[in-house]
Amino acid sequence: MHGKPFYTSSVLDAAGIWALDPAAWDELAANAAADNPFYARQYVLAGLDTIDGRADLHMLAIWSGQGTLAGLFPFRRRFFLPFPWRVAQGAENLYQFSSMPLVARQGAAEVVACWIEAIASRKVPAFWTMGNFNADHELKDLIEHAAVARGLQSRVVIPYPRPHLTGRLADLEAHAGQVIAKSRLKDIQRNLRRLRDMGDLVFERVVEPARLRERLEQFLALEQAGWKGEGGTAFLSDAAHADFARRAFAGCAGETGLAAMDSLLLDGRPIAMSLNIARGRTAFTPKCTYDESLRKYGPGMVLEYLVIERFYADREFADMDAATTTGGHVVLGLWDGQKSMGRLVVGPAGWRTDLLAEGWQAAHRGKQRLKKLLGR
Repeated sequence: MHGKPFYTSSVLDAAGIWALDPAAWDELAANAAADNPFYARQYVLAGLDTIDGRADLHMLAIWSGQGTLAGLFPFRRRFFLPFPWRVAQGAENLYQFSSMPLVARQGAAEVVACWIEAIASRKVPAFWTMGNFNADHELKDLIEHAAVARGLQSRVVIPYPRPHLTGRLADLEAHAGQVIAKSRLKDIQRNLRRLRDMGDLVFERVVEPARLRERLEQFLALEQAGWKGEGGTAFLSDAAHADFARRAFAGCAGETGLAAMDSLLLDGRPIAMSLNIARGRTAFTPKCTYDESLRKYGPGMVLEYLVIERFYADREFADMDAATTTGGHVVLGLWDGQKSMGRLVVGPAGWRTDLLAEGWQAAHRGKQRLKKLLGR
């Protein structure tokens, strides 16, 4: 008889993360139960080299009995005041829009159980939280089951919907007829005609490394020229953030990059651009920008419509994820689905984990009230 598969775990510091086998990490990211390119090797290492250099990033790495890398759970140790116990918070810099751990599809339940065992045995902090967690994914049920079996509990707080292009519909015609309001579709198509009347209008998707790096520089410049540049939140507003973008999206030193750049070109000049990243079958769209001098022509919305057209035309990806961190997005009403997102909290069953979960919820409410006050 064969026993249950055997898995082992190790806690890695930054040096250990750098030492992980590149091929093994890439293989896990490309075949994870939940696609998450924000935890792919290039993206994480880009952060460690730039904006996360002082973040004290760790990972719980899990290997199968055959020595295969089967799970990566990135985290930072922190105190969430006034909560007095140390918490492992999933790696969350400004540009990581998912904390879904990398868990191998084969043996996913065992990998999750190994992580829960590490929590229960205090190999890692007893309390965990992961922001931007997809509560609809099967990993949520695996975590809940494994947690209960070891005297832990899990909760999802700060819920919000994230737009999702599901890929369930047959083609663009079916999508436009069933998903996009007639008035909105008419407005997009009118702006598309108006832009075409202004010159040679082309939709372009770039993945080849040299051209991608060129388009990325144009993206950075276009973003800096708009309201994000004025507000100091564009990549180019901070040299370390710009360096991160170049390493994470375009790659360097032989890296081919995680990204595809979608652009709406008018006479060869980008007037709207969208970054897609993927390490698997789901494409995430974390960043977009457009020429604000052409705002009245809606170039950003026209580009989003043409991205949907491309999605159905080539089926390069199984689905698309808007990579939002709150409710509301430009593609609401354009895409056909939503994911139930939130912050996952895991810890010992009882009042302490409930307190941590309520603390996160209260902190979020306070932040939203402050934003409203500042907005006034």
